[in-house]
Amino acid sequence: MRIVFFGPPGSGKGTQAERMSKRYNLHHLSTGLLLREEINNNSELGKRIRKIVESGHLVDDEIVNEEVFSKVKGYDRFLLDGYPRNLIQAEGLDDYLEKEKKPLSGAIFITIPDAEVIERLSGRLTCSQCGFTGKQPLQNPGDECPRCGTILVERNDDRMEVIEQRLVHYYNFTKHLEKYYHDRLLNIDGMGTVDQVTLRLEEALSIWE
Repeated sequence: MRIVFFGPPGSGKGTQAERMSKRYNLHHLSTGLLLREEINNNSELGKRIRKIVESGHLVDDEIVNEEVFSKVKGYDRFLLDGYPRNLIQAEGLDDYLEKEKKPLSGAIFITIPDAEVIERLSGRLTCSQCGFTGKQPLQNPGDECPRCGTILVERNDDRMEVIEQRLVHYYNFTKHLEKYYHDRLLNIDGMGTVDQVTLRLEEALSIWE
């Protein structure tokens, strides 16, 4: 199984991708975490990425494609979380996988309303080490991550003005992937509890086992 996860910011892609990766023994690649690791390393590339992310814009296709292709090489079973984000990336991924003779099984699209996106992301705290996310007031800036003990921080790209900008980018670019993947696409309702969404995913993914 080789699949991609996409949907609006805050739709729960990361949480569900982690669960599905364990459930189906897939190599999980989160492009968001991958890019944040580059930022935390404070490399020249990381500095460029930081400026782009904190402005609410998306990282250049060339940078993202290079990172993703280098990571999936050698894996026959994988799940890409947060990638592709636009048609250029989607076409590039298909071309790369066709050359590797490892075509994509399909795409998962998790849907939630815009109002829910804003509610979920406002005041969200994140662990820069393992990617855990929490919500105030259950967690506060400076609290330790319940998974790995790293200090939780509020991400700059979860500020209200940046959230709105991220939604604009989503509708201008990522939303068009529904049409691109139409015959390989499974739409999943992202509302409800985490376990409810997980159950919907397991039922849908059974066709690709």
